Amino acid sequence: MRRGSVSTWEPWARRNSANMAQFASSRQEFMTSEPGLNGIEYQRGGGYFLSHKKIAIFITVIFLSLVAVGFIGAYAGAIPQKKVFDATALIAEDEGSEPADADKYSLSSEIFPLRYHIDLTPIPTDNGVSVVGHVIVQFHYNGSASLDQIVLSAKSMSITRMRLVADNTENEDKEKRKKREDNVKFPESEFLGNGTKITDIDISKNEMDNEHGILRTHLPRGIKKGVYALEIDYKALVDNRTLRVANFSDESSDRWLMASRLKPVNARRLFPLFDDVRLKAKFVLSVAHAEDIAVLSNTPVKYRTTSSAGLVIDTFEETPLISPHNLVLVQGQLVPLANITMSDNTRVITFWGETNVNLDPSYLKEMILPVLNSFMELFDFDYHMPKLDIVCVPFMENYGSPGLITIIEPLFNATSVSPGITRYETLQTLIRLVGQQWLGGLVNSQNWTDVWILESSLTDLQHSLIPKLDPTFNHSTFILDVQLDAFEADGYTVSQSLQSKVNPTYLEAFHPDELYDRGACLLRMLHGALRRNESWIGYRKFVHRWANGNGDVASFLEAMTEDSENIPQGINVIAAMNSWISNHGYPVLNVQRDYSTGSAKVHQERFSFDNLTAEAEIPWYLPLSWITENDNWSSPSFTWLESAEIKIDKVGNPDEKSWVIFNVNSTGYYRINYDPDNWQLIARALEENPTEFPSPVKASLIDDVLSLAFVGSTSYDTAFSLINYMRNESQPEPWTALMRHAMKLNLVLYDTAIYPKYQEYMKELTSNFYEKVGLDINHGRRLTLVAHQLGSTFGIPEYLTWAKESAEGLKSSLEWESRHLIPSYLRETLLCTLADELGWQWWQQKLGNITKRDDDRNSFLSSLACFQVPWMLQAVLNEIVKGEVFEEAETLVILRAFDKHPVAAGVAFQFVQKNWVDIVKKFHKSYPILRAFIGSVGSGFTSEKDLSDFVEFREDNYESLKPVGYITAFVEAKGNSWVSFLNTSFVNFEKTMERMQ
Repeated sequence: MRRGSVSTWEPWARRNSANMAQFASSRQEFMTSEPGLNGIEYQRGGGYFLSHKKIAIFITVIFLSLVAVGFIGAYAGAIPQKKVFDATALIAEDEGSEPADADKYSLSSEIFPLRYHIDLTPIPTDNGVSVVGHVIVQFHYNGSASLDQIVLSAKSMSITRMRLVADNTENEDKEKRKKREDNVKFPESEFLGNGTKITDIDISKNEMDNEHGILRTHLPRGIKKGVYALEIDYKALVDNRTLRVANFSDESSDRWLMASRLKPVNARRLFPLFDDVRLKAKFVLSVAHAEDIAVLSNTPVKYRTTSSAGLVIDTFEETPLISPHNLVLVQGQLVPLANITMSDNTRVITFWGETNVNLDPSYLKEMILPVLNSFMELFDFDYHMPKLDIVCVPFMENYGSPGLITIIEPLFNATSVSPGITRYETLQTLIRLVGQQWLGGLVNSQNWTDVWILESSLTDLQHSLIPKLDPTFNHSTFILDVQLDAFEADGYTVSQSLQSKVNPTYLEAFHPDELYDRGACLLRMLHGALRRNESWIGYRKFVHRWANGNGDVASFLEAMTEDSENIPQGINVIAAMNSWISNHGYPVLNVQRDYSTGSAKVHQERFSFDNLTAEAEIPWYLPLSWITENDNWSSPSFTWLESAEIKIDKVGNPDEKSWVIFNVNSTGYYRINYDPDNWQLIARALEENPTEFPSPVKASLIDDVLSLAFVGSTSYDTAFSLINYMRNESQPEPWTALMRHAMKLNLVLYDTAIYPKYQEYMKELTSNFYEKVGLDINHGRRLTLVAHQLGSTFGIPEYLTWAKESAEGLKSSLEWESRHLIPSYLRETLLCTLADELGWQWWQQKLGNITKRDDDRNSFLSSLACFQVPWMLQAVLNEIVKGEVFEEAETLVILRAFDKHPVAAGVAFQFVQKNWVDIVKKFHKSYPILRAFIGSVGSGFTSEKDLSDFVEFREDNYESLKPVGYITAFVEAKGNSWVSFLNTSFVNFEKTMERMQ
């Protein structure tokens, strides 16, 4: 029975032999019995006997059969054949990609918005947020021809009135201009001053395309070049994608919190506008609300008035030029918790939290000025907003907008004594959100395809700044958090290039994080190739060049590479980078040394975990560094590789067998495969003195050799010989790399006979490591977390003893308070380990006591995938599809955990294929959940049949899989790689494991 099976079944075609016809002799013309005719025996002594009548019947039957075959053949030829699709075709139709007819839904190309005045009255309801709105868009029409229609962005709203206002014309009655349908009187907009001509627009002629978010407005008469204002009254019911609301009311008070999320193109659900990242404008926002509610936006409140309806109206100062998605609104029972003055002694940083909630942002307060000052120094550009609000929003992911950032409660509440992992994540998040004030705020990209230059730069800068701002984090966090992920995601033939056109409407269904990690790896390789320790100069030039504007990839690369003193003659670094940007995947460099001459041949080819597609080999243009045993790590040899193969001299001394390492410090975005002798030389050196090698180098060696062994490019003898030194390793980078591969093999091997021996091997390899660092739980080191994750996966005895002791305390506690005896960063692993030990009823009881703002709720939800009982796992998936217990964010947490556990992945593999129609019916508006459902089956492949079943599922549901085309193709490629491993590399793995026992 395969992993995750819910029931057993009888083999097909099983028959009762008593009812089968039996042969009486060696001849087969006649049988001793026929079904249903037992006891009647037909026997002949031999020969044939046919009468004329039988011959005539026989000939007639043959004739009629031939005629029937002809008709059937003709009919079958007329039937349309089932169209067969492949995975790459599905990627091309992924709705996260830009559609071929994108121009059809484009905005008016010669209209440029100047400023918006937006009046909002948001009222939370059970079905969303009801919004009564009034917008005035001042724009400049720059066309030469008369324009008779305006195309804006708007979605799921009802337009109640529209007027066009032409500047510098005759006066108009002020009261007539401000007659409104709602009963909230907002302050008069400065946009509609005296000296304007107003034309009413017949809204019955408007065309609203909700699918593409387009509002086409037909004007009474054409307009010529000039400045105009479009005034719109509307009503909308805004869902949780745009205005996220959480109700924290209890018996003593009514409390709720609302936060906007307009990125990438959700602004069109809140108000009509020209929603394009390039169309920057100034915004004036006015919000009507109850008096006990605080409202925050990008800028400070300019003034407050009271409406006749008894509501308070806050009008905010005009913003600088910002892209539409950067407008932000946070509203609720909020109070300021602390203020810090910026270095100019005029602007203030304010920390905000909910009323009567115990919050202490002490670590954020300690780090905010160093982070802010680091970016001002880096870019040599002052912080450009009049203030900065940092708001605790417990139910939404960390989010940055100019002048305001939101942070989840566990990070907001971090202190100087919090676990190191918590402080690290808090600092990492703060750096990114503050950096977005410049990259993504002050400077934007030209489109959502090129936004990787901003997001990847922030990833690069995060890991450059972390050790400088907090020296306690002195390991190579880039390898741990970025490069290992990028190598895995980009190592399949279905991966996409950084030039893949992105449809921003479906950005969440796309796969931007994988692309941003890839972009960050390319930037790190660029910095290494230029061999400069600081990348500040390029970033500084880019920000100064495009402040308040939109840069593109070409200008970004130009800023990063110009004036570099380390580019050899004849090397075009921009061309090299463009070859990577336009391509996907990465190469493996095969190094074959000639030890007698001290030289080496380096041959490059595409690395791939799967063989789903075949591609022509196009060499990458790449920087190559190496070091020999007697060299200095800080001064490696260096060259550029432009062709498929190169010969390098002076790679070690002739007739001397000493190791050589290529890709020094792992700055290159490629893998290295050495000849067997060099692998053994490296393995021996690691055994003798592992501290001789930098931690990033050791992590790359482990990642490379295990990846290469998985695809059959090297042997598992070589791989296990190299990782044998890990018993003496004490750094997080190598252990993280090993853990990723160990857990991957744990999933792939789960249904094989060798699985118990593999578990025993890993238990023996890692037990000493756990003894050294596993019980040091109070410092919150990453090493301790890795030790616990390995202990849980492979059943390290010392870990299980600790877990059971912790379980007794949890069982005896009526409340969940005893959890605080266990550091927060270890609770998720512990709950997963004890899923069966504590039981389903305990889990249900404790979850019921944990509020939605509790930071342990996600740990409980993800531990659902750890139960080993298939019916229970299926019940969880059934509840997601057919019940109402879990909210969307909680569903995502659960589904993303299923792929990490073999039994859960097996159940998901079957469930998704059988229930896809119902899944799409319920979640057709939620692309992240559809993506998570498909992703949950990724570890469910155990045989060729599983792969063929998934291909059949993909073909049968081709149309409904288009919104998640990429992840579907990725899962198929992953399944292809696992099945390929089981068919090829597994034999070598099994033999190696047998020898090591």
